[in-house]
Amino acid sequence: MKNLLKTGAFLLLLVAGRTQAQESAQSNFASVDIHSNAVCDMCQTTIQTEMLYVKGVQAVKVDLDSNIIHVEYKASKTDPDKLRQAVAKLGYMADSLMPDPEARKALPECCQKEGCGMPGMKHEAAAPPAPPAPMMDATGEPVAPTAPAEPEEPAEPQH
Repeated sequence: MKNLLKTGAFLLLLVAGRTQAQESAQSNFASVDIHSNAVCDMCQTTIQTEMLYVKGVQAVKVDLDSNIIHVEYKASKTDPDKLRQAVAKLGYMADSLMPDPEARKALPECCQKEGCGMPGMKHEAAAPPAPPAPMMDATGEPVAPTAPAEPEEPAEPQH
């Protein structure tokens, strides 16, 4: 009977200890959503691949529709500010943190184009062409434009 009580108490302590360990392990994980300027599949692949190399990062998901990078990480290994810096070092915006200019130059060409996800950079409508400069004569006086000459009628063939 004593052995049965000892075994029961041991199992109870074992289960309680294991539950405690699971709860502390779960509380060690955190997540953060970082607003970015990722716009295409290449951006998504770059961020999701490279962020996994950041210390403490467990999972990364880039949502291109909302421009949000969702990062799950170990809170004991890193923090949201370090994760934002890591995104910026990849060449992308991270909330209000601007991308590293050198890293941005290393991104695929399509991601570097003006207006490709960078705030304040918008594609402007093409400006109308400037009017041609007035023609000047040899003395520097403007010359009135002349009407284009009308095409001549073809001469009748002679037989």
